[in-house]
Amino acid sequence: MTPRLLTVAAAAFIALVGTHRDAMAQELNSTAALQHAVLGGKDIHVVLDLSRCTDQGTGKAGPAIRGSVRPDAFMVLGDHSIAFSTTHFTVRPDKTPVLEFNAFRVQPGGRVDLNSVFLTPVNYTVLHEAQFACAIGNGVTFQASH
Repeated sequence: MTPRLLTVAAAAFIALVGTHRDAMAQELNSTAALQHAVLGGKDIHVVLDLSRCTDQGTGKAGPAIRGSVRPDAFMVLGDHSIAFSTTHFTVRPDKTPVLEFNAFRVQPGGRVDLNSVFLTPVNYTVLHEAQFACAIGNGVTFQASH
């Protein structure tokens, strides 16, 4: 294969992969777009950056925690808000096991409220609780896969 043909083939491959990736995931920029994806049965991933949210207990920026979750169920409620939750079992740096429960509520205007509760896995005693106010595109993004 000549160098020119190899370059053209590589460019075509990159374009194809980029197009495939873009066709596979769609960013949902509003509550209405999220609702459409939920009711359409799309696979939705939630990307979080809590430092772009407000800690409702202190009024300050949230902690420098970023990550993503893939909830398995969503509810569209009568007021057009969308509710979903996640659980996460983990071990703290001091080797204490904890169960983290996160409840999300996406408001029609794009506000996203997160209530995070850390529980002991033995008897579900609350160890810590925090509430965050975020927004779609500011602390929380939604990606829908086909």
